[in-house]
Amino acid sequence: MWRLFLVVFVTACPAREPAVPTATAGGVAVAPASVSSEEATPSAAPQPARAYSGARTPDRGIYSESDAQVELSGAPWLDRSAGLVIANQHGDGFLFVGGQAVAFVGDAPAEIVVTEFAGADQDGDQIPDQLDILIGAKKAAINRAAYGSPYREMEYPGGDVPREEGVCTDTVVRAVRNAGVDLQQTLHEDIHRDRRAFPMVKTVNANIDHRRVKTLLPHFQRQWTELRPNVDDLIAPWLPGDVIFMQTMGDARPDHIGIVSDSLGISRAPVVINNWTDGYSTAPLDIARLVPITHRFRLRSALTLPAPHGGVEGLLHRQAIEVPASSDQLVVVVASGWNTVGAALRRYDRRGDQWVEFSTPMDVTVGAAGLGGGRGLATIRDAPTLKREGDRRAPAGVFTLGTAFGRDAKPYSGGWPYRVVTPQDRFVDDPQSPAYNTWQVSGVRDDWASAERLEMYELGLVVNHNTPAEPGAGSAIFLHTWQGAPSATLGCTAMSSSDLRALLKWLDPGKRPVLIQTAGQIFAERSP
Repeated sequence: MWRLFLVVFVTACPAREPAVPTATAGGVAVAPASVSSEEATPSAAPQPARAYSGARTPDRGIYSESDAQVELSGAPWLDRSAGLVIANQHGDGFLFVGGQAVAFVGDAPAEIVVTEFAGADQDGDQIPDQLDILIGAKKAAINRAAYGSPYREMEYPGGDVPREEGVCTDTVVRAVRNAGVDLQQTLHEDIHRDRRAFPMVKTVNANIDHRRVKTLLPHFQRQWTELRPNVDDLIAPWLPGDVIFMQTMGDARPDHIGIVSDSLGISRAPVVINNWTDGYSTAPLDIARLVPITHRFRLRSALTLPAPHGGVEGLLHRQAIEVPASSDQLVVVVASGWNTVGAALRRYDRRGDQWVEFSTPMDVTVGAAGLGGGRGLATIRDAPTLKREGDRRAPAGVFTLGTAFGRDAKPYSGGWPYRVVTPQDRFVDDPQSPAYNTWQVSGVRDDWASAERLEMYELGLVVNHNTPAEPGAGSAIFLHTWQGAPSATLGCTAMSSSDLRALLKWLDPGKRPVLIQTAGQIFAERSP
């Protein structure tokens, strides 16, 4: 990245010392990273994160002499309550949250041991890609290349400027190369595949194209997974190793790039490893809440596991969840932690003795406090707390599904039952009422102190939780639409209107579908 000037002024501070941001003439200050963030941990990992210097697994990447200096903080902002420790053949364990490795946990007891991180280890060094990128970024920060570099000719592939110099893009190139991905080569090949996708490139030049933010952006959009840039995103929280694009010049185009690290700054946001501007060196900075984030990307890297660990069957196996033999459709909502709001909804059809996923996952949100063990066809043994009335937790468990409802005429095709609600339709949430957790019509026999007006929902689907009702165990649980952006619920599961209509169209009463809600992760499945 090349700058002639900066609109945002910064104050220089030692990168490893906590500091209070100081306002500058430009109105914004950039604070260095704070390395002390244990008080921000929302939940403990299965084992504490450790310095990577204790690993038995050698990193196959950049600056090998710095391996022993790399320290990992374990991403304390993440809910790790349902994390899974997977060990490699060297005996090193890695904590997976939401399907990605987020921390090194040494020789901690592992639920799964693999001989290879298939699908998630592009350089084959037995370190998962997401963590490998973070380690590369940390080694780049240890190297502390001074900002700035003239145009330089370099080798191809694998070329680099002298390691004592570099700009923001060089930091990302080096970090990603640590995982075995050469942005110089992948971008160069991408440009040749489709020149129209790179109108900013007048003459293809492998010495400089991968060092320009505006050229890297379409490549990331084409080849990486794009995620919401919001630093507080509920659906897919920031993970160490994510690549973010920023805008510092006051226009709409991103002009800066960096790597999400695994510690929190004093702003309570993850710090960003980057090479900021003239006078700076590659370092972690607390800038995520100060600089507009325009894009966020994650390497298309997904761990695949053999039976019995892969696929939805692996999740069911690990949590000892049994699906009724009569059910041939599954709706599976999985959050990465028990206290996490964002989750993914997946649909499965039974074909013989296998579950086959239907279409792509849907983004959903659950209760503001996460999930609690509910009352249904089966309980989830790992749930750390039980669902109670008013606890703002969605129920975890296995449940049948009831009637869909909404304010307008049936908005989907298919045979799932539907009912148009009126201003009198209520779902009783008064634990003292004999009608607790049932659908009633107001004005007929109102023997309750409180009830939800069903007309408030554009579209909903009754979840048969806590039936027959146990007073206080939770009531009025639905799948329903959210309004606008994803937001937490008081205990239901919410999604976009289009996704809920698609779900209702897919549901087949003859297949006796059940809903499973839990915390954990589903890995892709491969043949043994």
